[in-house]
Amino acid sequence: MDHESARRSAAFVGLATLPIGAAILLAPKQVGRALKLGDHPTALRAIGVADLALVPGLLAGRRRLPWMAARAGLNVAIAAYCVSLARSEGNIGPKIAASALAVATAADARTILALREGESRRS
Repeated sequence: MDHESARRSAAFVGLATLPIGAAILLAPKQVGRALKLGDHPTALRAIGVADLALVPGLLAGRRRLPWMAARAGLNVAIAAYCVSLARSEGNIGPKIAASALAVATAADARTILALREGESRRS
């Protein structure tokens, strides 16, 4: 992946994060129910706020690398929370969410590496 493709990938992540973060923030009980995550509206709202905080940098940041790194870190934190939920509540939803976040983080890592390589070439 070249640097420009990586920038587009980061913008795509931002476009996907925007509606997801907004839905989680505005309707945490409904999202929790739909994804079988249980009734944790405060935690889900916090996740929605964190998602939305990353969107401007992913969409329009001059440097997208730190925003993608933050996105990947947030994915790991959310996945850890989901694993904790799965252990304490035994629901399948958090296991699926943790798995999906692991896949997303792997894709994010590819973008992060391409952004890093592109920035090092420009220096």
